[in-house]
Amino acid sequence: MSDVRFDAEGFFYSELDHARYQRVYEALVDHGRSVALLSPLSAPVEHYGKRLLAALRRRPDVILETYTPGGAEALIERMNKLLEPFSLDEARGTSGEGRGPLHVMVLHELEGLEDDEAMLLARLAQDLPGVKVALLFLGYRRARLPEVLERSFSSSLRCWNIPILEEEALVALEGEAEQLGVAEEVLPALTALRREVLLQALAAAAEAPEAEDRPGPAAGEANKAQERLPESSGSPDRAIAPQALPLVRWPFLLAGGAVLVVMSLWFGAGAGDSAPAPEASPASSSAAEVPTE
Repeated sequence: MSDVRFDAEGFFYSELDHARYQRVYEALVDHGRSVALLSPLSAPVEHYGKRLLAALRRRPDVILETYTPGGAEALIERMNKLLEPFSLDEARGTSGEGRGPLHVMVLHELEGLEDDEAMLLARLAQDLPGVKVALLFLGYRRARLPEVLERSFSSSLRCWNIPILEEEALVALEGEAEQLGVAEEVLPALTALRREVLLQALAAAAEAPEAEDRPGPAAGEANKAQERLPESSGSPDRAIAPQALPLVRWPFLLAGGAVLVVMSLWFGAGAGDSAPAPEASPASSSAAEVPTE
């Protein structure tokens, strides 16, 4: 395929994403630099993170390891095992380039990372180049890394803040995928992205009470995303896409309530009189009816 957004491994949301992915991949495998994929949504990080991990698994010179935060003591034990085959000069890289495969430690969970643990990880990746350890941070729903990681890393950390495409660009991508015959691979990822955009827009609209009377940009994005979600009866994913509620006919309810109050006062006044209450005229009977839509 001539379009760089589509290949045998999947697709990119844009040509710019393709170029940035290539730079991140080369920084990791060719230069041993630690990298971070960041986005305010989880879908883009999952999409490109899955692709990057698959590419790393195919390389015989890369060892992948998932690192789960467990405290500084557990990390020190792991570091000692990594440093065991190396002398001090070899670990520091003063005796030449490092030997052996590149160890890539993948971090999916950043919230539970302690400060001491984060600083040790940074020292392992930056100060001991001979050991050849790089970190891959997958920041789901994070626009930035935790502050302690930003402080601990110098320029050796490469961050990719994945942009979120507008709905018009997603529609164009969907149409081009259908023309190329790869819609089955593209549509699930676009649906997941749209669902997150919808939920985020609804959450933002719920935080602003005035949004009910004056729909703002968040409500507009929610409507666009909801329109593009596929119809699938009985699907559990469909249950999280709320339906638009009908507008309340406030003027008619207020008018009907006023008529009821007047009639209750009129009947109450007649009950206190000794004379029998006059029969309601046809005009008053029709006025007592509450309008309905």
